[in-house]
Amino acid sequence: MKFKLLILSGLILITGCSLNKGLSNEEKNIAFQNYLTTNNIENVSKITTFTLRGWSSLTNDYLMLSSSRKRQYLIELAGFCSEISWANTLIINRSSGASLYARFDSVSTPNEPRIKCMIKSIYPITEEQGDEIKKLAKPEEENLETIDVSEKNQPDS
Repeated sequence: MKFKLLILSGLILITGCSLNKGLSNEEKNIAFQNYLTTNNIENVSKITTFTLRGWSSLTNDYLMLSSSRKRQYLIELAGFCSEISWANTLIINRSSGASLYARFDSVSTPNEPRIKCMIKSIYPITEEQGDEIKKLAKPEEENLETIDVSEKNQPDS
């Protein structure tokens, strides 16, 4: 009987930990669009002399690219790009040279190189804006940090 209770408790714990309490991709996408509009961030048609230094996936529709710490870009993708969220490596498919063009270039993953996600829009952002956008993508982590800090400042009863 104790063994069954132990297994049941373990299953409940695992199920509770695996539930996604964050925002859906659609809610994140809306938050990104609102951020771009509120902060008057305009898109550009191309990035000249672009060298990829790092990237992070935000949703199936948005990712962040960096060519240096000070040069970051929020990229909006067109089409269904589910592989981007799980990929460890990103392939940039360029139409010409060292530039990156919206509506002409695409990204894909090594697992599915034939599935090319077209770059719909390119938004140049600052390092601070990049940090704020990442927080929009994972608001539950920010709330956990806030709770931790406030609990540390509570006097002992």
